[in-house]
Amino acid sequence: MPPIPHRAVVALQNPGTEDFCIVPPQEATVSAFDRSFHFGDSLYEVVRTYAGIPFALADHLARLKASARHADFGALPADDLLLDMVRRSARAFFAQFGNVDVYIRVTVSRGVGDVSIDRRDSGPAYAVVVVKDVPQRPDGIGGPGVHWALVARRRNAPEALDPAMKSGNYLNNVLALAEAQAAGAEDALLLDVHGFATEGTTSNFFAVVDGRVQTAPSDAGILIGVTRAFVLRACVALGVPVDERRFGPDVLWSADELFLSSSTREVQAITRLSGRAIGTGEPGPVTCRVHGEVRAAIARWMAQQHNASLFG
Repeated sequence: MPPIPHRAVVALQNPGTEDFCIVPPQEATVSAFDRSFHFGDSLYEVVRTYAGIPFALADHLARLKASARHADFGALPADDLLLDMVRRSARAFFAQFGNVDVYIRVTVSRGVGDVSIDRRDSGPAYAVVVVKDVPQRPDGIGGPGVHWALVARRRNAPEALDPAMKSGNYLNNVLALAEAQAAGAEDALLLDVHGFATEGTTSNFFAVVDGRVQTAPSDAGILIGVTRAFVLRACVALGVPVDERRFGPDVLWSADELFLSSSTREVQAITRLSGRAIGTGEPGPVTCRVHGEVRAAIARWMAQQHNASLFG
């Protein structure tokens, strides 16, 4: 069994209070009666840091509130509390492991209560913050790119469990990833129930056809990614046309380039799909230009964050 990460720090809120404690990973436990354990009844956001600055944290907290509305969650822990948990857990990580950039996951459970799907049997929502090293992934820009598989498992329909809600109910994605890995790929591309492309298991997805970037619209059953918004703005800045529309596998197989975006991966080329090379089999020019502009936008954003670094 893979061990829990050794290089990690966890902040645990005491449910129903403004108190929390910072603990090492081996001491980070929640109740057996927590609803996130039994029902996946939780929400989360993932943020990474650059030079110790949590990137677009305000945008992620705004999306957390949007997810809470989707999930009929009621009151979330206060922003000031969540920010304090992020700051103190990150600084505890830096004090122990040095000033490196980190992955920060903020999870909010609906609460602890009886083993019942009735949300009225739940106690107050509470937060858990996990800080660990940013995952090391292959660089899709200037490197070999990544291999995705078009899987049989379909993305949840928005009418059933809207993927725009970033919830802990992730079995759809877990099974899709397992299917892709069984096919020798690194991640899965999911179609919706109508056969249109949506997104990956943890990232948004884009195709490039004749110089135009195509991506699923926000109402197609995708997460409205924070980095996705940076990609769309980068395309505007570069004069690259963008079509937010539904498209099927025919576009995928004829695409010149495919790429993904996420908070931890930024922009990466997808150079193979289900074992077949896409375009030249190397990161393409549009992907490289978009990646460069996203990195430049991140640098501009960081330059405006005066004294925002969490490094000690």
